[in-house]
Amino acid sequence: MKLNEKTLWKNIKSQEFLPVYLIKGNEPYLKLNYSNLLADSVVPAGLEVFNYHKLDGETVTMNELVECVEALPAMCERTCVLVHDLDFEKLSDPDREALVELLSDAPDTCTLVFWQDTVGFPQKTKKMKEMLALIDEVGAVVDLDARTRQDLVKFIVSECKKSDRVISPYTAEYLLDNVGEDMGNLVTEVEKLCNFAEREISEADVDAVCIRSLEATAFQMIDALLDNNFDRVFQALSILFDMKTEPMMILGALVSTYSDMYRAKVVAHEGGQQRDLKKLFPQAYKSDFKLKNAFRRAGRFSMPALRKSLELLAEADTKLKSTSEDHRTVFEKLMIELALARRVKA
Repeated sequence: MKLNEKTLWKNIKSQEFLPVYLIKGNEPYLKLNYSNLLADSVVPAGLEVFNYHKLDGETVTMNELVECVEALPAMCERTCVLVHDLDFEKLSDPDREALVELLSDAPDTCTLVFWQDTVGFPQKTKKMKEMLALIDEVGAVVDLDARTRQDLVKFIVSECKKSDRVISPYTAEYLLDNVGEDMGNLVTEVEKLCNFAEREISEADVDAVCIRSLEATAFQMIDALLDNNFDRVFQALSILFDMKTEPMMILGALVSTYSDMYRAKVVAHEGGQQRDLKKLFPQAYKSDFKLKNAFRRAGRFSMPALRKSLELLAEADTKLKSTSEDHRTVFEKLMIELALARRVKA
């Protein structure tokens, strides 16, 4: 059975638990949240010590896993076994066979949850495809990927309402522009806003208490360069260094943004649109917001200017890795060079 976030929530709410769940996807917060929610829903509060077993996928033995799954529940209907980051691909043949046997005859007194947090579930080999098909047959495969921007706006509004705070969809968009779309970080920033604001949350509140994401700061720096506002450029750079941000992470954010603009420029030059770029790089552009910004900014550069900018970023990468030049100085020079590069015409 294939489940998404919505159908998984319905499954939990109805208490119709399946024998096995494989929780995977690219949104860490959702995977953590629903794995814990499953465990908390399966096992009544106060009975966890007898009925809830959390196992480390890196160290667990197959004998230990089988023993936990086959243990009878105490004073409740089901036990829950949560396995964090089991690397299915690295299982030995005997362990894989034992797991297949366990899953094929999974007891109805246990809910086994595989939570793939940092370890993925590649499906390149025949054995992995067969394992996925087996879990799909006896239980549920759940893909929890990043929510759409529209869904994130609704999430922010809903979370604020829980704390008796009001935020408009427009301000929620502004929050996303500044802190990014990572849900784990977003939850923290929303909590800070709710504690800070008295009733209605404004853009000024976001500016006052929220920490801008590195990607948002890179956008801000490039926009300031486009407006020839060097005060804003160096202010943003100063904030990043004051926060002890790794120089290579700063450079990486700039490279990513300029690469997005270059790709957008190439696609637009060939008569393509945002959806065409998304088809070419589906993993890179899961957010339409990122696509929209790439096309918007790319329109203010010539193709040679973007090529020159990428060359300058590559040179800065070499300097950061191979010279003793002060990192802050490297970035200050880079900002000036990027501003001059923008003047390169087609």
